[in-house]
Amino acid sequence: MKNRIVSLILFLCVVFSVFALASCSPKTPATNTPTSDTVTDATTDKWEVLAPRVKAIPESDRKLKIEYDTNSTASKTAKNDVYLKGPDSLDSSIPKIERMVFDRNVAANELLGTTIEYVGWEDGWGNQSTRINTLVQAHDTSAPDLFVNMLYDLNMSLINGCFKDVWSLPGSFFDFEAPGWMDVWMKNMSFTGDRAYILAGDYFLDVLRVLTILPFNMTMMDANASKLTGAILGTGETLKAGEKLTPYFFDLVEDGKWTWDVLGELCEAIWVDKGTIGQDDIKDTLGIIADQNQGFSAGGYVYSCGEQLIIQDEITDPTTNAKKQWLRYAPDSTGLDLIFNKVKAVFEGNGSLSTNYGPSKNTEAEPGLAYHHTKFAMGEILFGGVCLLGGLEDDVFQQMTDLYSVVPCPKPSEAGTYNTIIYNTGDAGAINVHTSRNKARALSAFLQYCTEHSTEIRDEFLENVTKYKTTTYNQGTDRMLNIIYESILYGRDKTVEDLIGDQVGGGSRWHSMMKINAFVVGSDFIAERYQALRDAKQTLLDETMETWYNLPKYEPPAN
Repeated sequence: MKNRIVSLILFLCVVFSVFALASCSPKTPATNTPTSDTVTDATTDKWEVLAPRVKAIPESDRKLKIEYDTNSTASKTAKNDVYLKGPDSLDSSIPKIERMVFDRNVAANELLGTTIEYVGWEDGWGNQSTRINTLVQAHDTSAPDLFVNMLYDLNMSLINGCFKDVWSLPGSFFDFEAPGWMDVWMKNMSFTGDRAYILAGDYFLDVLRVLTILPFNMTMMDANASKLTGAILGTGETLKAGEKLTPYFFDLVEDGKWTWDVLGELCEAIWVDKGTIGQDDIKDTLGIIADQNQGFSAGGYVYSCGEQLIIQDEITDPTTNAKKQWLRYAPDSTGLDLIFNKVKAVFEGNGSLSTNYGPSKNTEAEPGLAYHHTKFAMGEILFGGVCLLGGLEDDVFQQMTDLYSVVPCPKPSEAGTYNTIIYNTGDAGAINVHTSRNKARALSAFLQYCTEHSTEIRDEFLENVTKYKTTTYNQGTDRMLNIIYESILYGRDKTVEDLIGDQVGGGSRWHSMMKINAFVVGSDFIAERYQALRDAKQTLLDETMETWYNLPKYEPPAN
């Protein structure tokens, strides 16, 4: 048994998840029932009904201003600008995905009669929070109607009431009840249960890019089927002649049997000792590596395995705190203990390794995150470690000769549920709280149109990052992506910790405790720390909720 220290430090840019945090029973938004003199049938596009209503808004309210980031050093390689804004004009050199964004935006503008001014900001992360708060609180006319990118540090601005509660707007066009993963996200990530911010899922492609996943090497899995079959099919089972193992792995995940125990078995089975004999080494063929320095491991492990750490109070007395949904930390650390013990067990076994070098370190002597990706691309790691879907845009993945796909992070047990977190929704949109009702309606309609007509753009993006090559693997990857999209649960747990975690004792987020030799002392350490910090953190959470409920709402004039 070997001790493994997995440092699980949350990645810097997660705070904006606060804007759409979680409740299971959100308030139903106003529906957009056509007027009584409007005739519709099954062949009528609803935009034929809604477009005249948007165009009826004064032209000044259909001139919209959307903020986006142009600081390439702080914007995740600046690709978000391409996806959000699109090119200013078209020529033969424009990539396909950018052409599709351009065409969709043009069509939305023409149909709805809106004109969009994109405002580029050069501020960095911390400065943006201060600047946006100042602009909005001062009713500054230069403030954008919709803030979009680089909102990572805006939790304090949020508390100060800078963003519009879309569900309070009569006639809001955005369809929060649309089927699919977006519906799950919206219903489970409203912080209080009666607030929602406009988040147009496929339009802001970074909402897709920041889903946590595990990439895995399909070629490597099939080539090592004799070693791995028992963990996937069961003891004593074998493949038929000509069969590949990867489709069976897809079945296992889809059947809900993808657990940390299975991952541990696969790591043990794939391990080839190439370094120090009898001890896991970076030179070995491995199942998975966790990077202590980077921090994706924490969010991926703790918040993506279906254990709920923050619970919601039922509203039993409508006369007390009416229509308010209060959140509480779980009374004990049972869920956290289960997650911790399962992860601990994997990294105590053979075939798994954790390192503690900077993310850009890319040598065998200093194996940081960059080297992990390189080793994955070389076919020497079965699972690429907790990653972001958009991270697969990296050149090291695109240059792979092996096939790879994606799966959700494992569950603690078959009785649990998958839970895919949106690691950073910094490119989703928040409407300026002082934006007029008409502008908010026009923004809502514009973004809804873009979202509903962005299927091809999303598919193009996913084809790029998941490296489709064959029909068999296309089908399996599609199934995995569907599971990932539809498993956005308990997002409030992570976001609450982002909001208040460091305000009590410093570094007191639950996942960060796992870096402190916790794999040596066991889960008793987690339980003790949980109980020591819970009350103080609950007090801060209550204060935050009280402030949230008092955020200003736009109230239309009486006339």
